[in-house]
Amino acid sequence: MKIITTTMLIGLTSIAFANGEAWNEREQVTGDWGGLRTSLEDKGIDAFLYYDSIAAASVSGGIQHDDQFTGQVYAGVRLDFEKMFGWDTTTGKISIVNRHGNGISHNVGGIYDPMTINGGADGQVTWLYEVWLEKMFGDNLAIKFGRTSMDEDFANSDLYRYSLSTSINGPIRSMMLDNAQIFSFPLALWGARAKYKISDEHQFQLGAYQINDNPFGTHLKGTDWGIDSDDGVTYMAQYDWTPDVFDRPARFYFGVAHSVYDYTDFDGGESSSMTTVYGHGEVEVAEGLRLFAFGAYNPQEESAKIPLQISGGANWKGLIPGRENDHTVFFATYGQVSDEYGDHVTLADVDSEMVFELGHRIQLTPAFYIQPAVQYIVDPGGGTNGNVDDAFVVGAWIGMSF
Repeated sequence: MKIITTTMLIGLTSIAFANGEAWNEREQVTGDWGGLRTSLEDKGIDAFLYYDSIAAASVSGGIQHDDQFTGQVYAGVRLDFEKMFGWDTTTGKISIVNRHGNGISHNVGGIYDPMTINGGADGQVTWLYEVWLEKMFGDNLAIKFGRTSMDEDFANSDLYRYSLSTSINGPIRSMMLDNAQIFSFPLALWGARAKYKISDEHQFQLGAYQINDNPFGTHLKGTDWGIDSDDGVTYMAQYDWTPDVFDRPARFYFGVAHSVYDYTDFDGGESSSMTTVYGHGEVEVAEGLRLFAFGAYNPQEESAKIPLQISGGANWKGLIPGRENDHTVFFATYGQVSDEYGDHVTLADVDSEMVFELGHRIQLTPAFYIQPAVQYIVDPGGGTNGNVDDAFVVGAWIGMSF
């Protein structure tokens, strides 16, 4: 698959250089396809393809040193059914994701994976990801239904997506580990969401989503669209407030995820439900500089591996003069390990894991970036792997839009 992916990217790049548009000004490497892309968009079909890859190495600490390369193709179409068929204010999306390569998490020994792109146990996996429809009712109410993941609408921010680590980029580890409450990109099951815009600053969402205990099985690969009798459901509610703070944009959200499902506790018992509360705040404190904080708490330590997670960070666009589109980023995450989980895996005391990350995204063109980053992981595994030295990881993320 790596050979196929590389060949495909080379072919797309060749198309790009054959295109008449200036290559360093394009939003996509392949340009407008001689006008075909614009023509399709006018008809309601917006095709997209992104390729992302992460190379990383654990150079000190952890269980043992390791280096790996992973990659991801995310492709699909956004559909405007009003343009296509005259269905007022109705849109949709269909997408697939292919990932290849394994990360270095196993050899670092941490709870959080330093490489948010991972090909799974087999090192290669393809998912049919999004298949959904969304309909607007009036100007304020939007209803979405189909195959989707919770973090398309809940417990998410674009600021998280700059991290190489799953400590903030991807499924919130306090809500998706051994006992899953939510699924995140690129994992999808059946779900529905109602979003109501109360005013320009206030919005409320409600959602209900299918869950099961096999997050990497046939359901989430898109080959099984059934709903089994032993599947559960996660109900989500979130309130968003987007005021101006000192005349600068800000965002705050608060939410709850309540799952009705037969969870197996770490001591072998069972829980019939699980509840997590979470919140996020971000403020632009100076031109281009946004600060944020996120927290999630689950009081059920008998079934929640990370009952408490607190994350924070900074994203500064244009910090370096002459590099107005670059982003300098910093992240810090604290993940508290459940005592009950610690008793389940080891007789030793368990504590917490902390992850610090510093990176700089160099936006070489609108369609291409490279982001070197370093991570320092304090107490990988939080004691669940014994006495593991703090780990230092270096890496880089490359992203392209075709």
